[in-house]
Amino acid sequence: MEALTDIAQAYREGFRTVGFGGGEPTIRPDIIRLIAFAEKSGFATIRVQTNGIMLSYRDFAARLVGAGAGYFKFSIHGHKAELHDRLTRVKGSFERAVCGLRNIRALGARTSVDIVINRLNYRFLPQYVENFALREGVSGVGFIYPIYEGAMKAHAKSLGVKMSEALPYVKEAVELARGILMDRHIIFNMPYCLFEPQYHALIPGGRLNLKVNSPGQVEEDVFLGSKEAKLRPAECGACAKLEDCGGIWKNYAAVFGLAEAKTAETSDNGNR
Repeated sequence: MEALTDIAQAYREGFRTVGFGGGEPTIRPDIIRLIAFAEKSGFATIRVQTNGIMLSYRDFAARLVGAGAGYFKFSIHGHKAELHDRLTRVKGSFERAVCGLRNIRALGARTSVDIVINRLNYRFLPQYVENFALREGVSGVGFIYPIYEGAMKAHAKSLGVKMSEALPYVKEAVELARGILMDRHIIFNMPYCLFEPQYHALIPGGRLNLKVNSPGQVEEDVFLGSKEAKLRPAECGACAKLEDCGGIWKNYAAVFGLAEAKTAETSDNGNR
């Protein structure tokens, strides 16, 4: 099986964290087998990225954890049911995702949540952190700014929000996460230049040693490879973070332009 071969090869190449994403990995009929194989192969961390719906079945959640999955990233796109269900277009999806999250936490595995920032939810990012960190006890939050392609590009007028408009809410949410002493809060797909230096460590940029295997395709150094999908306006030329950042997404620029780009600040002690 191709997936088993990919898992074995990744371990031989030195990777010690393996993640199952999608689509939705929990609907794969062989997901238990794949997790068990990853566990047997010796991976230190086995992660599942999920919408959480299948995990609302406690027995199924227990089987995943029992097979070796120890870290679950839930894709939840609002701080309350009305907002999340509107975005997923699946009534009841929020309640089932939260039920799944609670099942996983009760089984002793780590949990985190990811939110894709858009016009409907960006003002509620601080409430999102409060809900899932304080009330639900997750250990991490990922703030994901969308790439404007596919459905996001098609619905840019109704769902799109400029990075600079969302920025104050992202910062407020991050500061709240810091105050809670969470072990993970990361900002994806937003350039360093929008943020003061104290936020730069939260932006992965090109530093991740990440390999993505999908049917018939392997992507190496995914974040660095994204540079081909980015523009480098003149403001980027003098930026010390350029090689890590790559510039502004072309698809974003097609919707919102390049006026937000500027040279990233660096800290007084020279750290970048």
